[in-house]
Amino acid sequence: MVLRPAGSTVPTAPVLEAELASHPWVTSSGAALPAAIFALLVVGVLVGTAFFLGRQEQLVGRNTVRSQQAFAAAEAGMHAQLGEWVASDANQLAAGDSIRFSGAVAASGWYRGSLRRLNDLLFLLRSEGFSADSAARQQLGMVVRLQPVGIRVPAALRTLTVLGMSGSSLVDGTDNVPGAWGGCPPPGPAVPGIQLPDAEALETVACTSAACVTGTPPVEEWPLTADSLLALADGVVGDLRARASKVLPGGSRTIQPSSTGGICNTDDPDNWGSPAQPLGPCGQYFPLVWVDGDLAVNGVQGQGILLVDGDLVADGGFEFYGPVVVTGTLTTRGAGGHFFGGLAAARVDLTQDPVTATSTISYSSCALARAIRATATAQPLRSRSWLVLY
Repeated sequence: MVLRPAGSTVPTAPVLEAELASHPWVTSSGAALPAAIFALLVVGVLVGTAFFLGRQEQLVGRNTVRSQQAFAAAEAGMHAQLGEWVASDANQLAAGDSIRFSGAVAASGWYRGSLRRLNDLLFLLRSEGFSADSAARQQLGMVVRLQPVGIRVPAALRTLTVLGMSGSSLVDGTDNVPGAWGGCPPPGPAVPGIQLPDAEALETVACTSAACVTGTPPVEEWPLTADSLLALADGVVGDLRARASKVLPGGSRTIQPSSTGGICNTDDPDNWGSPAQPLGPCGQYFPLVWVDGDLAVNGVQGQGILLVDGDLVADGGFEFYGPVVVTGTLTTRGAGGHFFGGLAAARVDLTQDPVTATSTISYSSCALARAIRATATAQPLRSRSWLVLY
């Protein structure tokens, strides 16, 4: 029950609406609160979207950095193998065999991969790179081709001048197979024993061509010059200094294989492999040796490619298997020198004691092939050699 003062009346509905409208807190803008709430909602959505897009952009940028780190690591792995091509390992692989490698890129990733031989000349190089946190990876592939040294050996001995030969010396153009080596193909046809510009010059030395030179023919007259004697199939002999696995100063050396714990000491400057022990630790080690200046060797043995930018004196029964190039004079003394493969020298003096010493220069296609193959480097194919595997 509602008590009202005497004489008062109950206002009608229109009167109540008019009175309510006259109060100051009631206006025509009653939609302000919903509008404010909607505005706050829109602002919140915009701010949230901005944060979301910023976070996504940050993640995309981080993933891009990781992906680029992995790509760079994979590429570094491939070029590390090309730049540090270990000929004694890779070049001795049989077709279908492979070797694995791994390494790190300073503070920005790491890589692993494999090198597989496809045939005599081609290899497939696969390198898988990882980012620094190993969250991203990329794998690249490259087909590389062996680039053998372009030394041409058309005769057992190529020279401009024969200074002397004794009856105990022998230059043999018959294809000889090293006695301790296995796996050599059958001997091929004989080559000239000596190739030089003037065959009549041999008549002035102590040994005639018929007595100590054999081959087909024993002596071949060829228009050799100082330039053509040192020419390669793809350049000149001087270009090989940059490819040499050993660059040595001139002097006197005793060349012999060395190993530690059954591992060949390839860093030893006087270790040029062990042709007399092909199954030993250094049996498959064929270095490319460049000598700056005159060299005198007094024993024992070596194999590979020998390039002497000066004179070479061989003594002590020194044996070498593979091509030899001497820009100056080759001289044999004492027990002499024994070369199997092929030799080129501007001048040659093979004057030996006919009783106590014998110098031998014998052509050997097997020794040449192994030395040239073992010292070959690898280069990418000129077109379509590189691809992204994933």
